[in-house]
Parts: sequence; C-alpha cells; structure tokens
Amino acid sequence: MKDRTILHLLTLFGIGGSIIFLLRKKGELKDWFLIFFIKTLVSTLFDGPAIKKKYIKYPTRYMPKLFDSNIVFLYILFPLSCVIYNQFTYKMKPLYSMLSVFLFSGPMAFFEGWLEKNTDLVEYNKGWNSFYSISVLTFSFWLVKYFMELIRFLDSKIGGSSFSDKETPKSY
Repeated sequence: MKDRTILHLLTLFGIGGSIIFLLRKKGELKDWFLIFFIKTLVSTLFDGPAIKKKYIKYPTRYMPKLFDSNIVFLYILFPLSCVIYNQFTYKMKPLYSMLSVFLFSGPMAFFEGWLEKNTDLVEYNKGWNSFYSISVLTFSFWLVKYFMELIRFLDSKIGGSSFSDKETPKSY
C-alpha cells in the first residue's frame, strides 16, 4: 500500500472517528471538544521541538511546504485518541485511569513504530524510538486528563450560572 493511500485512510478514519466520538452523549460534549483542542496544543508543544531537533521527521505529509509535522497525526488522530481515553476513563478511579492510559499510548506507539519501519510516513532519528513515543503520549494523555479534572473542579467551585435554580432573570 502506498504511503499516500495510508495517509488518506488515516485521515478518513480520523475524521469519521472525530464525528462519532466527539458527538457521543456520554459525559459533556463541551468537555470532549475542549480535550480535543487542549491535546492539539499539547501535541504541538511536544512535537514541534522534537521535529526542530530532528528527532522525528514526517517525510510524507499533507502540505509539506507549510507544516513540518504530520497534521493528520498531530491535529486529528492524537487528539481523537485523547478524547476516547477521557471518555473511557470519565468516571474511573485515578489509579485505574492512570494505568488505563497504556491501553491507548501503547498501541499508538506500536503503530507509529510499525509505520516508521514500513512506510515513509514517520522517520526516527538521533536515537528516537517507540519508547520515547509511548512516554510522550502517556505523559500528554495524563496532562490533558488532569488538566480537565482541574477545569471541572474549578467549574464546580467557582463556575456555573450567576443565578440560582429558583432565581431567573426577568425578561422585559
């Protein structure tokens, strides 16, 4: 299978998955979108320096003159996987949630390693390997998960409506 074909299939999978998992009723819709965008930011912050230092390279990618990174991985697949992880661990106890991350980061790092060996979509340099990928993915999943927990906590303490349930503003 050609690299471009794989890239197109991953793009379709990511877009279809985004529609399905971002619009799920379980939990809060706004949370899933917030997680998606926070993970995009975190991924950009981690991937950018790794690309600039030439640890990882994406030879086959969309818009190579505009982006050094693979926008399908960085802006669709990784954020989508983080949304799914957060949906999966939404009401889970913290220890189980921390351990469950490997159900997501492990297969992703394995798949990225497979892509690195068998395609021209990913190229590891300067000693980068799947262990570094799984470490970065795991840390970024945890970071986003606990950042969202902080947002939910702060929202429950200081957020919400300025009107109580019984008070409603009068319309004139």
